[in-house]
Amino acid sequence: MTFSHLLSTPAVCLLAACSPGPGSAIPETRAEKQMLGLMEKFDRWDDNGDGELSVREINAGIAGIKGSSKAVTYKGADVVKYYDKDGDKRVSLHEAQAGYHRTTQDDAAPLPLRAKTTY
Repeated sequence: MTFSHLLSTPAVCLLAACSPGPGSAIPETRAEKQMLGLMEKFDRWDDNGDGELSVREINAGIAGIKGSSKAVTYKGADVVKYYDKDGDKRVSLHEAQAGYHRTTQDDAAPLPLRAKTTY
């Protein structure tokens, strides 16, 4: 019996079923949680599903969080200006991820702040 023959046997299926899997999908660090939040927000705000956020889509997303603890003071144009590096006036997921990584550096330009919550 050859090795390639073993790969086609039910034993491989049994081994795969008993493996622990790829690991935890639960973010553990602050950075992992923020990156997951970015990806979720990106997916939720990308209304037309083209993989990029327009100023209109960002403004609609911001309008959806007004009045909540996650409310922000900036506009969609501010977000595009910060993240858009190829000049197409849209933010791709790649640009958003790269922009997020820029904010974690000590010399990063500040992002617009969240609105202050009043009680």
